Amino acid sequence: MAFSDLLTSSRGPGVIGTLLALLIIVGFGTLYMFVFDEGLQGGGKRIEAVIRDQGLEIDGLQKHIANSKERIAEGQTFVKQADEITQLEARAELERKRIAGLEAERDGAQAELEAADKKFEDYKDAYRASEWAAAVGESFEELKTASGVVYNRAVIRKVDHIGVEITDETGNRRIDSAELPAELQDRFQFDSAKKEAAATEEDEIFKTHSGNVQIATLAKQAQDKLVQVRGLNEKIRKAEAGIRRFKADEPRMRLAIEKKKADISNERAKRGGISRAPQMQVELRQMEDVYGTARRSVPAFEREIRDSRNSITRLDREVNDIKREIARLKDADAAASGK
Repeated sequence: MAFSDLLTSSRGPGVIGTLLALLIIVGFGTLYMFVFDEGLQGGGKRIEAVIRDQGLEIDGLQKHIANSKERIAEGQTFVKQADEITQLEARAELERKRIAGLEAERDGAQAELEAADKKFEDYKDAYRASEWAAAVGESFEELKTASGVVYNRAVIRKVDHIGVEITDETGNRRIDSAELPAELQDRFQFDSAKKEAAATEEDEIFKTHSGNVQIATLAKQAQDKLVQVRGLNEKIRKAEAGIRRFKADEPRMRLAIEKKKADISNERAKRGGISRAPQMQVELRQMEDVYGTARRSVPAFEREIRDSRNSITRLDREVNDIKREIARLKDADAAASGK
């Protein structure tokens, strides 16, 4: 049988021809399925649509990967910031301990200062007692007070916390401590608190009731003036304490401000991380405000002390005048009763 017989025969196609025909039919069938069958094209989509969707999905995955990388980088930054915060907290704890140590030193120094003040006060009391006793009997051809009053041929009879009792051409006088010349005030070292206590004790006379209406009226006036004096002395003590407090605190406050400025400068020079410079700047302004307020209070305190002392001098003079008038009225009553 020749090859041509395999392809054709008198009865129809040969074996090979039949096989070729089947192969062609199967090939066209497969092509038809891929081209026209939507199920084989990707869920009812054309091949172009499938490719496009896959490209979009790939882009989405790439963006997701990029976002994940950014979040990882941010997380590393947060980790670094957390380490810096931990370091700042540790430094703050060290500073708190240092402050506690400084406060303990300050308290110890304050206790030593109070003990030294007590010792100094005891010394001043002893000095006053000696100097006041030695002054008794001293005479002055002319004794001029701070307000300009002149006492001729004055002789000191007594010195106490309130002032100096003298005898001059007109009789017995008491000069208030604030009215004495500056050199005598410095010599006798009067104390305002002790002066007030002595005046309160001495002026019990004004609490004695009298049948004389005029005496009772004068005593009430004197009591009112003494209440004013006590209030003014209290203002003086508070003002003097305020001045002492500022003078004691000023070096520490100035040092703290300078240190805060240096800390801010160092904080601004840091590279990276969280900067505390803005917060520290606010703290610096608060410290400067406190210092400025304390500093400005000193002139106000000094003015208050000066005005209060002037008022006390005037009130003491008026009280002494009332005392003399009461003594005169009592002597007159006694003389009348004797008659």
